[in-house]
Amino acid sequence: MIRSFLIVIVAFIGFNAIAQQRTSSPYSFFGLGQQTFKGTIENRAMGSIRTYSDSIHINLRNPAAYGNLRLTTYAIGATHTENWATDGTLNDSFNNTTVEYVSIGIPLSRKAAFGFGLVPFQSVGYRIGGIDDNTFTNFEGRGGLNRAYFSLGANIIEGLSIGAEVRYNFGEENNSSTVVLEGVQLGTNETNDSDFSGLSWNLGLHYSKLLSESREIQLAATYSPQSDITATNNRTISNVTLVGISEFLSNTQQLEESSEKFQLPSELTLGIGYGQRLKWFLGAEYTNRGTSVSTNRSFSPAATQFTDSNSYRLGGYYIPDYNSITSYWNRITYRAGIRYDETGLNINGQDITEFGMSFGMSLPVGQTSAFSNANFSFEYGQRGTTTNGLIKEDFFSISIGLSLNDKWFQKLKYR
Repeated sequence: MIRSFLIVIVAFIGFNAIAQQRTSSPYSFFGLGQQTFKGTIENRAMGSIRTYSDSIHINLRNPAAYGNLRLTTYAIGATHTENWATDGTLNDSFNNTTVEYVSIGIPLSRKAAFGFGLVPFQSVGYRIGGIDDNTFTNFEGRGGLNRAYFSLGANIIEGLSIGAEVRYNFGEENNSSTVVLEGVQLGTNETNDSDFSGLSWNLGLHYSKLLSESREIQLAATYSPQSDITATNNRTISNVTLVGISEFLSNTQQLEESSEKFQLPSELTLGIGYGQRLKWFLGAEYTNRGTSVSTNRSFSPAATQFTDSNSYRLGGYYIPDYNSITSYWNRITYRAGIRYDETGLNINGQDITEFGMSFGMSLPVGQTSAFSNANFSFEYGQRGTTTNGLIKEDFFSISIGLSLNDKWFQKLKYR
């Protein structure tokens, strides 16, 4: 019963997740958008680290972790984010509520498992512009890229797992640019509708070793090589008449459909963690992304460039008493973490960075309360700066997810 019900929910949420606007950040104007996916709710609560792996949770950022999975696991997550933006003088606020992921992991044996699902990982959602130096500008965009993936992981020797993931990247973006000069009767509007598609890969390693009866060390590495994604573009050019701040389009011309290739950057992550099984864990990670290959939109400011980016994360969990019979709260998993991301975006000579600190809980649910969990995460962070006329954002996210476990392919026994 639970299997059929959850599969219907996963399919329904997955199809609806594709059309959602996942960000309203002005920084999603640059490149192909803002990378917003940070892993499962459990990952997000621990500063988005991907090093930790166990037998009952899906790790969506390291396919090698499937080599440790022992139960069929369903994972669903959603996030609500409040943003406050300022340029030092003017202020604005916006919010988004989105599905983060839908996923299923299925063991093949005690040493291998596979998983599949949908992740909306990169998003566009901006509206910027105004009147400056006798020029009216208005830039608008929405849409993003999604990933449907299939992962396979296996434990090849005691403690060491390897994994691989194939991703089909797809999505739609709509970007519009309007420019009207003072003293010129007609302005110009350029609208681009782009359909994206392409394959990419993610390779992973995970190693764990007991250093004593309960203390263990975990090591992890993932690598995604640079890949291509193809955009099929439909472009229109229109004349613009400006009445106040309202735009009226005329003489719209549909240009010939074109095709263009973009690069998705490579990504290398190395992580290490130490802890006591079923009690506590602390992990640290470093990520390098080859974002210097990113390409800006044709109407982006000339003072914008991309460099390779780096990220640093620290996080972990604590369980007061995993086997407590008298106290439910002692069986809750408490998580926390911090992260610092260099986005690789440089505007007017200023590097755009992002900082976040998070806290979360995993609450046992259902009859299999030792395994299934309702997960909550809270994150506060900052992005950007008001230096050199830029925008600083403060954001607060509330995330909720379910990680539900079941046993498949087992015969029932009756007395």
